[in-house]
Order: sequence, then structure tokens, then C-alpha cells
Amino acid sequence: MIFGKTPSLVGLDIGSSALKAGEITATKKGFALKNFGMISIAPGAIEEGNINDPENVADSIRQLFEANNIKEKNIAISIGGYSVIVKKIDVQTATEEQLQETIRQEAEQYIPFDISEVNIDYQILGETETGSDQMSVILVAAKKEIISEYINLVQMAGLNACIIDVDAFALQNIFEANYELTDKNVVLIDIGANKTSLNILKSHSSVFMRDVSMGCSQINQKIISLLMI
Repeated sequence: MIFGKTPSLVGLDIGSSALKAGEITATKKGFALKNFGMISIAPGAIEEGNINDPENVADSIRQLFEANNIKEKNIAISIGGYSVIVKKIDVQTATEEQLQETIRQEAEQYIPFDISEVNIDYQILGETETGSDQMSVILVAAKKEIISEYINLVQMAGLNACIIDVDAFALQNIFEANYELTDKNVVLIDIGANKTSLNILKSHSSVFMRDVSMGCSQINQKIISLLMI
């Protein structure tokens, strides 16, 4: 019998001030953290999700993987900020095949970009609370330009991006994998260096999601300004 290698991924968090990589392995007792590392990047290399200095960031990614002896090349990343739109909408009840034909037209009124400039995905949540002839859908649109930037960055670092998620959804997946869900509402807040992601969950569904351009850097600057008065 030939035993093949178990497929695996490394999670790579590309932030505006630091890069973080986590390698998870499957064991008989469940998932275990095999490797974890973090490295700072040059100020301004990434701003509001835009990669201003891809060569510098790609070099930092290589250093991060080498320093922590991470050999796996397949990775999962996530994106956020103003280039990503997440909207919960209600549409006429239809089959998924029918919805695929109409979702692009429905999306145009909710997306502040030219529809040709974005990649669109969606997930059906189920019937709305107001009536059986309507169903709720999570609509996600990401600018093609920003997706290409991150794919090119990963390739420059010698890696392969197998998954590109949305920041808030990635945080939700981590939460659901580690905690038993209840009927209570849960608020997930990720405070980064320059951006804060908010995701409110009701059972298994996200009911509100927002990225705010404020993080630890702005908080630190405010504290410094108050101490200098």
C-alpha cells in the first residue's frame, strides 16, 4: 500500500505592520499547531490592504518561512478593507442555479465599483424571517486588482495561494473550529495595526460585518498626543 502525503495548508496573515504564519497538522487527538512565526515589515509597505512594496514584503515572507522551518508551499490568505464588499441582501426565492443567473444584476446596486472590476461570490443563508417568498444571501465582491496583487505577491515569495478568504470570515472559521456555537449572538473583533474587523454572528450566520480603518497605531498615536499635552 502506498501512503500519500496528507494535504495541508499554511495560514499566512498579511498585515500592514507584520506577517504571521501558522502551520497546522492533523493528529489522532485533533488539530495541533506545528509551526508559528511572526516578522515585522517596513512601514508603508502595505497600506489599507494595498501592497506598495511587493518585493520587500515577498522577501519578508521568505524570511518568515525559513526562520520557522516551514516547508509547505500551499497557503491560505485573506483580504479585507475597502476593496472588499460584504453585504447581506434579500432576494426572491429561487434555486441556486436560477440565482446564479440573476445575482450579478442584483449585485450592481450594492457594489460601489464597476461590476466588471470585481469578482463576486455568494452564499444562500435560507428563508428570511419576514416571508417564505424571500431568502437571505451573503454577497461578497472583491476587486480583481487587489486579488491579483496578493496572488502575485505570494508567487514572488515562491508560494501557492490555494485559498483567498475575507478577513472577517477567516476569523469566523477559526472561532467555529474552536468553540461550540450556541443560539446567543457573538461579536468577533480583530484589532490590527491600522484596521479593525467586526463580525456579529447569530448561530452559524454572520448578520453584520464591517471593516473600520482604525487600529492599534491610531490608538497609540492618540495616547501619545494626550500624554504630551
